Amino acid sequence: MKRPALHRILPACTVLTLLLAGCVPDASPRKRLTAAYLRIVAAEDARPADGPELELLLQSTRAEQVLLRGAAVRALGRLENPELAGAIVPGLADPAPSVRAAAAHALAQAHWTSPGQAALEPLVDVLQRDGDPDVRSAAARSLGLLRLSDAERTRVVRALLDASLDGERNTDLATMTGVMLGLESVIRTAPGTFEPDPAIRDRLLALTGYYGEDIFDRRNVRIRALVISVLGQAGWLDRRELERALMAEDTELAAVAMRFYGPLSSIVKPEVMRRAVGNESLYGVIESFRILATEPRDDRNCRYLFAGGESPRPDAPYAIPVPIRVLALDALAEPCPDLDGQRLLLLDVVASLDDDVTVWQPAAHAFVSLARVAPADAASLLPRFAQHANPFVRTYAARAAGVVGRSDVLRSLADDDVANVRTAAVEALVALEGRRVDDLLLRQLDQDDPQLLMTVARHLEGTPRGEAVGALVDTFERVSAARRETWRDSRRALLERISELGGADLADRLTPFLGDYDPRVAEDVAAILRRWTGRSFAADPQPPEPMPLPGIEDMHAMDGASVVLRMQGGGEIVIELHPWTATTNTWRFFRQVRDGWFDGLTFHRWSPNFVIQGGSPGANEYQGDGPFTRDEVGRISHARGTVGISTRGHDTGDGQIFVNILDNPRLDGAYTIIGTVVSGLDVVDQVLEGAVIERAEIVPRQP
Repeated sequence: MKRPALHRILPACTVLTLLLAGCVPDASPRKRLTAAYLRIVAAEDARPADGPELELLLQSTRAEQVLLRGAAVRALGRLENPELAGAIVPGLADPAPSVRAAAAHALAQAHWTSPGQAALEPLVDVLQRDGDPDVRSAAARSLGLLRLSDAERTRVVRALLDASLDGERNTDLATMTGVMLGLESVIRTAPGTFEPDPAIRDRLLALTGYYGEDIFDRRNVRIRALVISVLGQAGWLDRRELERALMAEDTELAAVAMRFYGPLSSIVKPEVMRRAVGNESLYGVIESFRILATEPRDDRNCRYLFAGGESPRPDAPYAIPVPIRVLALDALAEPCPDLDGQRLLLLDVVASLDDDVTVWQPAAHAFVSLARVAPADAASLLPRFAQHANPFVRTYAARAAGVVGRSDVLRSLADDDVANVRTAAVEALVALEGRRVDDLLLRQLDQDDPQLLMTVARHLEGTPRGEAVGALVDTFERVSAARRETWRDSRRALLERISELGGADLADRLTPFLGDYDPRVAEDVAAILRRWTGRSFAADPQPPEPMPLPGIEDMHAMDGASVVLRMQGGGEIVIELHPWTATTNTWRFFRQVRDGWFDGLTFHRWSPNFVIQGGSPGANEYQGDGPFTRDEVGRISHARGTVGISTRGHDTGDGQIFVNILDNPRLDGAYTIIGTVVSGLDVVDQVLEGAVIERAEIVPRQP
């Protein structure tokens, strides 16, 4: 069933009135324009294939106002329908550069799930002929997003490298940014496709020293990092260029360069690693320790790990950053030649655990490693960790208890008040005892955490317990009554187990869910009933009302506003919002902050040199805010400091956010960006798993 859209704001409007006046009689021009823009957003949110919403978008591409034309073209691209390309292409010739840039991206996005040959010629033409740098940049980036044949990819590479020159000089900074993002995408998605072409390689090598017209513009660093990435992924990065990148003053280059450490010869690796771990770049050293975690535990590598993981000393001139310590301590889960020294180091770090809930990570990570290399020591310390006030620490206690085989501790933790602790305990118990814990699994079905229920459903596969299927159906009915779209994954996991263990005698209980609010669940139910009964069943989903869109005053409140995340233990992260590029998702984030949603929640995920993620009341991937929001993928690349919306599939935003620690162009085209960190990136760099957002506040635009 299609979601309603046009009635959600000012329902009496006609399409023509919407375009001309925004249906706000006697309002200021600004309010009328905002109202018309919000109509376009509502139509886009309906994901129309036909009907009045699509007609509104098509007509809006010819609106007088630049804002509306750009929003309409962008919306058509987000429908990911190549049949709409004909309505997008005229935007490439729009008088306004912003509309032409939006059309370039929209044309690629319309072909996101289909072959992109039809978009190739128009985008190459824009790249070669348009006089605006931002438009050329958009075309270059969009060419990299197309699904093409090998021959077409080679043509794109040559066109992009041609665009990197303006005569005999490097092109402008804006165009070059798009060119390199496009090249990175083409090379990354088809590694090994391109034969070593000396002309292409020489041009790329020349760009490793790129500086634009403003040498202080951070985009210079981005371009050089992308060049290193392209060379590395193409297999054209030699030792000399890698070492030069490692020693560059631009510290983010070191992390990118170290990602291509693997192909180096064994002769040069030791010297490269020595330089890398002594680099001043936090990101480069983090990348080095990630590599060390995969290397053999010989004397040299273990010396690095010992130095990285040891507890800080009062007389030390330099304190090892906590992120590096955590990586080193994780790597010490495998034995080193000096096992006694390794054991003493881990015991020393484990002893640092106290009731301070802000810095627990080194001790908790060291404890799990200690369980692997000195299980008797870890077993004696289990009570201290299993009874700690911080649930993250208790989660690590469950992992360590699983390593040392303490089922008694795990059974206690399986009754913990916090679902994440229960989940870790259940996982460890199943690994230790298998089917003997089925009774404990069934007891977990009265809980309300999606991740825990998914874990239980998975481990009940093949259970002989006859009462299991009835308990699973009871749980499915109970959690379904909440009508939360964000429960999709756990409900589908429950249905998978019900399908395996149940039969036609349960058909009457599942039949009502043919009309479930979630189309995926309704389809699952139809498939189960067909398999159980041999009869025909069809899903007839009845989606819930979508999340309300912002009103005119809401848009004006978001315009120019920032959000400040005040972190426990000190430090602030200031996020500038992007309501005009990702309206529905930015609005939910704004509303959540305004309503206190984030206060006391955590960044529950830390992926080194990648992202931090948070905003889940359950501090896990599967518990967020409902209902889902639609993806609003746009032109902004996932650069360092951009803030995106976490999803678990297409159009499944649940209010959780992530912050890109470094540039992550591989996320472009797949995730919505709602803001950019404009202050506090140094705080982002120190955020680890479990960091608490003490308070989130809205800071309005300064007059």
